Amino acid sequence: MNLTYSLVQTDYIVTVASWEERFLRGMSDLLREVNPKIIVMFFYKDKEFAQWSAQNRENLKSNCKRLGIEVIEHELTFASPSDAWRIIGSSLADIPMNPGDVTLDISTMPREAIWSICHVLRSKQASLQYTYHRPEKYGDWLSRDPGRPRIVYKQGGIQHLGRLTALVIQTGYDVERSKQLVRFFEPAKLYLGLQTGEQYGNIEQNKNKHLSAFTRHGDMTSFDTDGYSLAGTVDSLKKHVAPLTEEYNVVIASLGPKVSALGLYVFKMSHASVALCYAPSNDVNRAYSTGYQDRLAGYLAMDTVGILDKNSPERLSKQE
Repeated sequence: MNLTYSLVQTDYIVTVASWEERFLRGMSDLLREVNPKIIVMFFYKDKEFAQWSAQNRENLKSNCKRLGIEVIEHELTFASPSDAWRIIGSSLADIPMNPGDVTLDISTMPREAIWSICHVLRSKQASLQYTYHRPEKYGDWLSRDPGRPRIVYKQGGIQHLGRLTALVIQTGYDVERSKQLVRFFEPAKLYLGLQTGEQYGNIEQNKNKHLSAFTRHGDMTSFDTDGYSLAGTVDSLKKHVAPLTEEYNVVIASLGPKVSALGLYVFKMSHASVALCYAPSNDVNRAYSTGYQDRLAGYLAMDTVGILDKNSPERLSKQE
């Protein structure tokens, strides 16, 4: 039987601001339901991102002032992962964590930020609830002109001399970013996690394009995965990817739903040798998404790798 996770009140919300409609509408819902005392809001200054998100940030701060909620803003940049790591670490260091004290809104949060924030919260053994606000629809294109992939700061895993590389990609709608990852790592084995379902034109724009693009790769394996389910993502990685860690240096990257990026982090918590990789884009569509459809939510116990996921049966699994 599936369950619906009901949000509980927490003192803190941690988010990354965006210009997208779902950011402000989703945060407005969270303010009513979570009733936080403080919002830690990061935003990126690269390109026009700060300008694009300015109105949403001002509107949110105005709403919070009316409700007596403190907003703490911090500026980040994609250009310096070490600086971003330092800012995230110092911004969250003084939060007095207790289980359930944090709501993490990953809706418009870059994957590198998701992983860095989770890493900091895990060092405090803080449990958290997460939310992901899905848009009504996506634009004609999401991103293009892929940048140089990079291993996530302080999450590079353990690389063994003499082992070949296995690259695992949770695929999304930008096949060129997947191609860039393959060109960069030149993996001996390529594993493609293909999102299930027909939402947002997934079959044509994601699954079929990736299978066509990599059909001639020397050693490619594809597997179905539900990137909108935290537990489902973790289960598929345990089944298909965990065996690779015995023989290969494993690099994993997320280009699919943001919940799947959270799933990759949970998997890494149980497999220390795995390296998380961020695949940036040099060009992002300002009309990336429109509208606000619904919300996914769940609970993650960072100290025991426990998962309570909206789309999966409740369970609590210990670290392997």
